[in-house]
Amino acid sequence: MINAILPGVYIETVAGDRETSRTVSGIVTTALPLSWGDKVTSIRKGADTLLALGYARSDEKMKIVNEIMNYANELILYRLGEGNKARGELADDVTAVAIYGGLRGNDIHVTVDTIQGGFTIKTFLETLEVDSQNITDVAAFRPNGFIEIVGEGTLNRASIVLEGGADAVITAADYEAYKAEIQKYDYNVMVYTGTDASTAAGLVNFTNEQRDRDNMVQIVANGVAANNPAVYNSTIGGKTLAYDLTPNEACATMAGILAMQGIEGSATFYAPVIGWTDVNPRLSVPQQELKTKAGEILFVMRHNAPTVLYDINSLTTFTAEQPEDFRKGLVMRTLDMYEMDLQYLLDTRAVGKIRNSKDGRAQIKGMIVDMSKKHYADPGYIEDFEAVDVTVEQGTSRDSVLVRVGIKVADTTDKIYVTVTAL
Repeated sequence: MINAILPGVYIETVAGDRETSRTVSGIVTTALPLSWGDKVTSIRKGADTLLALGYARSDEKMKIVNEIMNYANELILYRLGEGNKARGELADDVTAVAIYGGLRGNDIHVTVDTIQGGFTIKTFLETLEVDSQNITDVAAFRPNGFIEIVGEGTLNRASIVLEGGADAVITAADYEAYKAEIQKYDYNVMVYTGTDASTAAGLVNFTNEQRDRDNMVQIVANGVAANNPAVYNSTIGGKTLAYDLTPNEACATMAGILAMQGIEGSATFYAPVIGWTDVNPRLSVPQQELKTKAGEILFVMRHNAPTVLYDINSLTTFTAEQPEDFRKGLVMRTLDMYEMDLQYLLDTRAVGKIRNSKDGRAQIKGMIVDMSKKHYADPGYIEDFEAVDVTVEQGTSRDSVLVRVGIKVADTTDKIYVTVTAL
């Protein structure tokens, strides 16, 4: 168990039996009430969303997805609820049924034309033709991502619009199902874009639970003054040429930006915010100072462009175990990543493979020193690291070891003081 994480002091990890974890970056997860789509959909950078979610990514209904995917490498999207499937009769005992429940199914139009030896079935989403199949009978039709055809009747010429599709009513149970399901996937940032304070608090608690299990994820939400280095309280909305974003919706933008920073970059003065033309509300400098002190991460206008002001989390109470450095996003991402890399190293190369002897513990120390230098000190993510900062001792049982590593995170230069003397 990790007892303390403090720059310049010790990260203490006990290598024991646990699931192997690995560091991930650039992956966001969120749960949304959708009108089309599977329960879990993985969307990768550059992918279209028409087939998977029923709307092109450029559609305003996809603005949360679009904001995240302007930055993230992958979005793991969980659909809250399922809804009712739209359907329509093509002939006696022949029914076209939407693949997914939800209102979007009511925008599906199906036509049947006769051809020599069979039929042509075309599927339209609004006016866009999304599929055309020549078949001999109903059994030959292949589900096309939008509809399936059920029944054993005989087809005739027809033109129908599916009806009866309805969105689900979202309940607290849907979010509980999300939390259970998302544990099966790797991600580094969760985002909540809704407005329910109880749901937001529940997701914050879930994030804390994941971190207690050494899954060092973070969450972005609005109005969660959590005083927690794993929680980003994003409170400013934005405007684009295509749509406006409330402060809650703009959490999606912030999540995408933060997910991509990893330990290589800081979101401080991050610009440009892709597609944004303004922030809402605009803040004066005194307002920016007050909100920053309150642990809010802000979008502001700087040099006439929307910008992330300061890469900070919601931590506002500083202690010996959680000093002021812990409010800095880059510092916490570096510590989180180091902890997970250290745990992964021990799980995959030490546990069950190296004897818990003096020589074996020396071998483990050598691996940790090598990892720390190659992947953290040499690139400049930590500084002043030496082999003496690593100790490996026998743990409380014969088959456990106690590893202590002292690291000092190299932060970015966020404040520069300049004195100008006029001569």
